[in-house]
Amino acid sequence: MVAAAWLYEAWEPTLLVRGWLLQGVVGGVAVAVGYGVGVLLRRLGRRLRRRRGWGIPAFDERTDLKVRALTAALLVVLGTWAATKAVSEHSWTWERLGYDPASRWLVYGGTLAVTAVVAGALFVAAAALRWVQRRLTRMGRRWVPAWVAGSIAFVLVAWAVLAGLNAYVLQRSLDGFNATFAASDRDLSEASDPPESPLRTGGPSSQADWAGLGKEGRRFLTRGPDEATIAEITPGDEPLEPVRVYAGRASAGDVESRVEQALDELERFGAFQRAAVLVVVPTGTGWVNEQIVQPVEYLLAGDVATVAVQYSHLPSPLAFLSEGEAAATTGAALVGAVRARLDEEPEGERPAMLVAGESLGSFGASGAFESLDDLLGTTDASLWIGPPETMHLRREAERVRRPGSPQVAPVVGDGEDVAFANRDADLRGRSPRTVFLQQADDPIVWWDWETALARPDWLEEPLDPAVNPAMSWTPLTTFLNLAVDMAVGNDFDEDHGHLYGTQPLTAWRAMLAPDGWTDDRVEQLRERLRAVAR
Repeated sequence: MVAAAWLYEAWEPTLLVRGWLLQGVVGGVAVAVGYGVGVLLRRLGRRLRRRRGWGIPAFDERTDLKVRALTAALLVVLGTWAATKAVSEHSWTWERLGYDPASRWLVYGGTLAVTAVVAGALFVAAAALRWVQRRLTRMGRRWVPAWVAGSIAFVLVAWAVLAGLNAYVLQRSLDGFNATFAASDRDLSEASDPPESPLRTGGPSSQADWAGLGKEGRRFLTRGPDEATIAEITPGDEPLEPVRVYAGRASAGDVESRVEQALDELERFGAFQRAAVLVVVPTGTGWVNEQIVQPVEYLLAGDVATVAVQYSHLPSPLAFLSEGEAAATTGAALVGAVRARLDEEPEGERPAMLVAGESLGSFGASGAFESLDDLLGTTDASLWIGPPETMHLRREAERVRRPGSPQVAPVVGDGEDVAFANRDADLRGRSPRTVFLQQADDPIVWWDWETALARPDWLEEPLDPAVNPAMSWTPLTTFLNLAVDMAVGNDFDEDHGHLYGTQPLTAWRAMLAPDGWTDDRVEQLRERLRAVAR
């Protein structure tokens, strides 16, 4: 019965939709874990009855068989009803995301078949572990009481499984991924040629090793507009060529050395004589979103220098598990070094300090600031895209938000300096100094450990229009569903899930307020940016 209840919860509407294969895996895990919980509850109930001396009349064998058969039939009926209800409720999200399943038979039959296979495999694995535990218990009875032997056997089996998963699955997988991505970062067989611009790392004036900049670093340094491209759309005087600086993970052995290399490159290219310096903390692999950088380069007519330092070779989910602190350490070191160098310039000639980060990069960049007040006091503008729950500045904003303002769009203070936006329209007519872009259907934003045991405010308050009206909160299962949603957060069109499209352009325009950039001109730039590949 618990397994059926958990399967029902696994099918409940959530922020995004999943393919039938992934949904089947989720369903199989839910059935197996739910069944295990049910077995545990039954055993605890039996022990409690024995200890309290509660007697419950037992069925004879024939009646017991009938009760079990009736229960099984009832659960099949309820399961069929739950599957039909789930498909109906998920249709709202399918339509919103433009998702059209290739076959309804796969939605029903395929999901159920995968659920059965996965649950069966987990049952077999559990039975094998149970057999090992019983063998150890029998051996232990020779020397200690049965209950002591059983407890020791359980602890030994649990320890062996957890240690094995950590040492042979998690750690070896992470080490393997790290080695693979590190080798890929230095592989130049498919790399483009170094930039010809003397204002980019890897170019003629740079002292950086092209191989050490990493795959994403090389990609970042060979993209973006030059002054001629910027001139096609930018109003006003003749634009400049933007400066781009990047330090790869393989460039040096520690964070301080990589940051020092980046500062040397900025000095070499005259970055501190520009109108602004943009510090970007990349995602796990070192990827820098062009939608963060190019809008600033256009809006400021190229009079900007952008700098980024890589802290990991791994994709963000794996980097979060193994090198999460490296992101914050790198962000704090880079932002601190740039801020200190800017303070050496005369106050009237000092470039503006801009900071940005996306996803794990937002967590990393926020490591440079103790609070929102510290952020506003040391930067001229900052942009945070899809910040995870570990990002303390977002947490602070939620904690101190004005009463009545929702968690998905908290209002801090008078609402002038700090802006939270779920869509472009939320920034219309505003001129904040820091912007948090966090879509209501982005699971990476809303996944939170506390959701396992407590209903979050964003599900207690009136739901955002991007959230399925049928979505509700239940202990543990909502948390697990959001965790699965994170795996598909980048699988949809821009402006859904964890993809923010050209929304950074709207945010930068609101914060920088550049002269001559009318609505029509901004929309022209938006169309140009839409063609930029991720």
